[in-house]
Amino acid sequence: MAIEISAFFAPTREIPLHIRLAEELGFARAWCYDSPLLYDDVFATLARAAERTSRIGLGVGVLVPGLRAPVVTASALNTVAALAPGRVAVAVGAGFTGRFTLALPPVRIARLAGEIADLRTLLAGGEVAHAEGGRPCS
Repeated sequence: MAIEISAFFAPTREIPLHIRLAEELGFARAWCYDSPLLYDDVFATLARAAERTSRIGLGVGVLVPGLRAPVVTASALNTVAALAPGRVAVAVGAGFTGRFTLALPPVRIARLAGEIADLRTLLAGGEVAHAEGGRPCS
């Protein structure tokens, strides 16, 4: 049984270099928080890490519903995935901490399921209704 070790980082300006070091040390994956009021943008951080690495998996942990529209999240994930093909993973949660910093409660499970479904559809090249106006977007 192979054991894989991951590292978790708060996305800051220096973290792409730390992720490169984690790759050199044999870590399987590097995860970064999605907490925009506390840290730098997680997608910009992972994109910079992707340019500095070749093997280590890159992940967002966890995406928080309501911090950005699913179409924006899908675009950001596609950008990182283009820089790190086959190495990008995402965890999605109700946003207890990430939403708490905005004085918002965690989302209910039905909304979480809906946002995950929209994100999957968009990442597969489909269309979803935009939250404002209900027009399709892809």
